[in-house]
Amino acid sequence: KGLTFWSPNVNIFRDPRWGRGQETYGEDPYLTARLGVAYIKGLQGDDPKYLKVVATPKHYAAHSGPEAERHSFDARVSERDMKETYLPAFEACIREGKAVSIMGAYNRTNGEACCASPTLLQKILRDTWGFDGYVVSDCGAIADIYKEHKLVATPEEAAALAVNNGCELNCGYVFPHLIKAVERDLISEEAITRAVEHDYTHKKQS
Repeated sequence: KGLTFWSPNVNIFRDPRWGRGQETYGEDPYLTARLGVAYIKGLQGDDPKYLKVVATPKHYAAHSGPEAERHSFDARVSERDMKETYLPAFEACIREGKAVSIMGAYNRTNGEACCASPTLLQKILRDTWGFDGYVVSDCGAIADIYKEHKLVATPEEAAALAVNNGCELNCGYVFPHLIKAVERDLISEEAITRAVEHDYTHKKQS
């Protein structure tokens, strides 16, 4: 069945109003990257074929704003700040640590829901960093897409938006609505099959 560990937390702790600061390594992107990579290597091991467990760096990305607003917050981040502050630890965890999974954040980043972001999940994570693992949502984050962010109106639209943009696994209750999403032509069965195969291929290694 495989085991997944939803760690390490490599968010940058800049805002003391955020309630998850005690889980992180602080506000230094370099230190956070070094500790994150070491943590992942320790979890996943060095066997060329089998993983000890699947590591899951989180919460991708820019998830360190006011705690009370984390389900609806839109982190407006400059390209420079993303590259110099918020993304280096995640990039190191993927490129060096070879993390097999990554967890999306609750918030939006520059207008896109992190768990359904073509910029974060496709352009940066897969196309630029070469990630070939699977993306899991934070718990309830797919529901946030329609309930809190109001980017779409229905759960089936939220589920389709997430899977079509590269989130393969939902911690929550929205992905069962993919059946209706297929019926409404919001997503193809082939897209769902690819997501499931991607997920289970990696879990079988652990």
